[in-house]
Amino acid sequence: MTTKGIIAIVIFIIAVILLISKKFHPVLIGASIPTALALFGVLDPKTAFSDFANTTVVFFMSLLVVGGAIFNTGLADFLGEKIIGLIGRSEKGVVLGTSFVSILLSSFLNDTGTTGCLMPIAGAMGKKSGVKLSKIYMALAFAASMGGTVTLIGGGSHIVAQGFLEDAGIRGFSFFEFTPIGLPIAIAGLIYIYFYGVNKLPNKDVNEEAQNIQLAEKDPIKMTIVALIFVGIVICMATKIIPMHLAAALGAILVVLTGCISTEDAVKQFSVSTLFLVAGIFPLSKALSETGAAEFLISKMSGSLSTLPPIIIVAFVLGIAVIGTQFMMGTSLTAILCPIAILIAESTNIDPRALVMCVAIGTSGAFCTPFGTGPNLLVWEAGGYEFKDYFRVGFPYTIIFFLIGTVTIYLQYLA
Repeated sequence: MTTKGIIAIVIFIIAVILLISKKFHPVLIGASIPTALALFGVLDPKTAFSDFANTTVVFFMSLLVVGGAIFNTGLADFLGEKIIGLIGRSEKGVVLGTSFVSILLSSFLNDTGTTGCLMPIAGAMGKKSGVKLSKIYMALAFAASMGGTVTLIGGGSHIVAQGFLEDAGIRGFSFFEFTPIGLPIAIAGLIYIYFYGVNKLPNKDVNEEAQNIQLAEKDPIKMTIVALIFVGIVICMATKIIPMHLAAALGAILVVLTGCISTEDAVKQFSVSTLFLVAGIFPLSKALSETGAAEFLISKMSGSLSTLPPIIIVAFVLGIAVIGTQFMMGTSLTAILCPIAILIAESTNIDPRALVMCVAIGTSGAFCTPFGTGPNLLVWEAGGYEFKDYFRVGFPYTIIFFLIGTVTIYLQYLA
């Protein structure tokens, strides 16, 4: 492993320790990560801070403005009332209803986009029902990741994995090829949340004033306008007419121009802490990938697999993906693991599509930390979470996720 790779790992470990200890503000930690990577020559100083304007940051910040308009016009209040009318005001009902809608949408839309779109509506539901936002937001993020496993377009890592198969001259995945694997995972997730997870979800007093969760008087005309803008963003995400971050930015501009939210209130929606956290984690993930640090660690764990039964090899590759994605963004990890998975498949005489599927599914399984998925990062500050909150709720389900994934992938490709 190169010196830069060692430095990247050291910076990563220090960042994790500081985030867990909570001795420094997240803004300071987020700003320090790209600074340290640039100072030690791991990343080019000219591009170290480029993720402060990456598409995920632009998308999320734009949706915060749209979300503010959804609240400001009373649309969130209206939708929250309707959903609560169907599922009731109980804590289990609200959490389960939010999770179900999140899984449904993220099966056909980007999981990060689904989380960003649903946060304002989920916030209104929490306000109307009296359920803590800290419970709703984590369930929302986890469910979005679960739903992202159901179809080809649910998670960004699926498309990356598809590209590696095609580049290797191997037939790619069909749209619903993920469904026999992802659907049981999602159903098990709903059952887990309802019967066990809801009792483990963080019970924190989040500052609703700081998050602009004040229910406004309903303005039917502006509610209609912002609803159309919101639906337009969702359609753009589903059809990919334009990139989702551009759709969100256009939506943010339109809600201001149409008077659904004032310029002053739109600016107040921006979350500085979230901006720095997201923009700090992305270059760290990039550094682990580009320096070869992650590939070195993973290849060392591979060892000799040729004599092992196929189901053990499936479990191994899926396990590496699930463990790795707790600390790296799924798309970056997929780009590292897919070539290794194909090589392992060739050396063990196993269908490479099985092991690449392990990578694609496994990199959606980040439930123990806030690092591995966009949904987890987006709700981190909004829910007032600590590092341990993710682990306490997510670890038991990660085991369930791993077991179901191993069995279903084996049955689908190798049985």
